[in-house]
Amino acid sequence: MLKTTRAIIILCTAAIVMVLLLQFYWVKSYYAVNQSAFEKEVNMAFEDALKKEFSLRCDTIQNLIANRLMDTAEFKITSKFSDGQKKYVYTIANAHKLSDKFSSSSFSKKGINKELRPTDTVFKRQIAERFAYTMRSEDLENHIVYYRTQNLGGFMIDNMAKYDFDTTRLRPVLNHYLAQRNIKVPFKFYLRATDSTLNRSRFNPQLTAKYPIITKAYPTYKQQGQQQYVRAMFTNPFSYIVSRMGLMFAGSLLLIGVVAFSLIYLLRQLFNEKRLSAIKNDFISNITHEFKTPIATASAAIEAMTNFDVLDDRQKTRRYLLHSKNELDKLSALVDKVLNISVYENQQFDIRPESFNVDIVVETILKNLTGIQSKSVRWNYSNTTGVVMLCADKAYFQHAINNVIDNAVKYAKNDVLIAVTCVIKNDFFIISIMDNGIGIAQKDLPMVFEKFYRVPTGDSHPIKGHGLGLNYVKSIIEKHKGWYKIESEYGTGSTLTLAWPI
Repeated sequence: MLKTTRAIIILCTAAIVMVLLLQFYWVKSYYAVNQSAFEKEVNMAFEDALKKEFSLRCDTIQNLIANRLMDTAEFKITSKFSDGQKKYVYTIANAHKLSDKFSSSSFSKKGINKELRPTDTVFKRQIAERFAYTMRSEDLENHIVYYRTQNLGGFMIDNMAKYDFDTTRLRPVLNHYLAQRNIKVPFKFYLRATDSTLNRSRFNPQLTAKYPIITKAYPTYKQQGQQQYVRAMFTNPFSYIVSRMGLMFAGSLLLIGVVAFSLIYLLRQLFNEKRLSAIKNDFISNITHEFKTPIATASAAIEAMTNFDVLDDRQKTRRYLLHSKNELDKLSALVDKVLNISVYENQQFDIRPESFNVDIVVETILKNLTGIQSKSVRWNYSNTTGVVMLCADKAYFQHAINNVIDNAVKYAKNDVLIAVTCVIKNDFFIISIMDNGIGIAQKDLPMVFEKFYRVPTGDSHPIKGHGLGLNYVKSIIEKHKGWYKIESEYGTGSTLTLAWPI
C-alpha cells in the first residue's frame, strides 16, 4: 500500500510538473514573440517620428524662405519670356547686387507660366513659394545649401542652425506615433558622436538592464556638436506586453495557478487521508480492547454462575449479576460513543437551550472529582462576572465541561490542580479551564480537536481514550455558535477556553 501510494504521488507530481513546465515555456515563448514585436513597433514609430520631425522643420524653413523672398528690400523677382523655350523664365536677384541672381523655367509644369507684373503680389507669392519648395527639395532635404544668391544662402544657413535637430521637438512627435500604437512605455533619447546605423553597437550592461529595448541609430545631421546619432531607449515593456497578450496570458496564469493548487490540494488530501487512516486504525485498536474487557468480565461472571453452583448462593449470584450489569453498561456506553461519532461530526443533533445556574452545574462537576481515589485533585472556581444564569442546552453544556475537566484529570500527574475562571467579552460568556498536566506540543495543538486524534506517545497509549472527547466539545460549541481555543506548553499544562453566546 505504501509503495502504491508513493508511486501514485510520484506519477501525479511528475505529470503536473510537466504540464506546468510546458505552460511556463509556452508563456515565456509567447512573451518573447510579443517583446520582439514591441521592438519592431517602437523602431518603426521612432523612424516615422524622425521623418515627421524633420519634415516639420523643413516646412518651417520653407515658409520662412517664401516670406523672405517677398521682401523687396532683399530680393527682386522678375519674369522674361524665352523664345527658345516658349515659356516664361523667372529670376530672383539679390536686391543689393542685381548680378547675384538665379533663374528657373520649370514652373510651367506646375501651371505657372505667365508674365509677372510689378503690382501682382498674389502671383509673386506663388513664384516665391515655388522657389522655396525647390530649395527645400534640393537643399534642405539633402542637408546641403546651394548659394544661389549670397544673401539667400546665408539666410538658409542661419535658419537651419536655428531649427537644427533637437530632442525637445522630437519627443512630442514620438509620443504621438507611440500613442497610435497604444504604447505608453517610458523612454529616453540616447545621443552619440559615432554609432552604427546597422544596429551593431554594444552597450553597457548597466544601461541595458535599465533600458532593455534600444532602437536603431539614425543620423541627426546636426550642423555642429557631438550629437550626430540618436536612439530611443525604452524601459521594460512588461505591462505593455501583458496587456497585449491579454486574456491568453491571464488564462495561462490562471491555468498554472489551478494546476499548482490542484497538485497541492491533491497531495494534502492524500496525506490527510493517510493520517486519518492511521488514526482510525489506532481508534479501532483501542476501542476493540475496551469492548473485550466488559465482554470478558460479564462472560466470566456468567460462567461462574453456570459452572460453580453460584446460583445456590444468592449473595454471590447478586454480586456476579451486578458485575455483569456494570460491564454491560460500560459496553453500552462505548457503543453509544461509536454511534454518536457521525452525529457529532455532521452536527445532526438538536440543542434545546434553557436557562440554568452555571455556577451550580460547573461546581457539581468539580465536586464529583473528589471521588477519584488514584489522584489528589484540587480545584478552584471563580465567576466574578455577575452573570449566574446562562441560556444553553444544559445536558450538552455539562457534557462539554465534563469532557474538558476529565481530560485535565487524566493527563495530569498524581497531584491535580484545576482552575476554572469565567469572564464576559464581546457578548460571550467565556469559561477558561487551566490544568497542571503534561501539556501538548505546539505541533499537535492544531489537530487536538479532530476526530480520533490522540497526541502521539509512541507505540502505546498508557492513558485510555478514543480521541473523541475534544471533537465532541468542538461540535457542541459550534452548534451553540460559540468559539473555542486551546493554549498549551509541553510539560507545563494547558488552558482550554470555551465561549458561549449570551
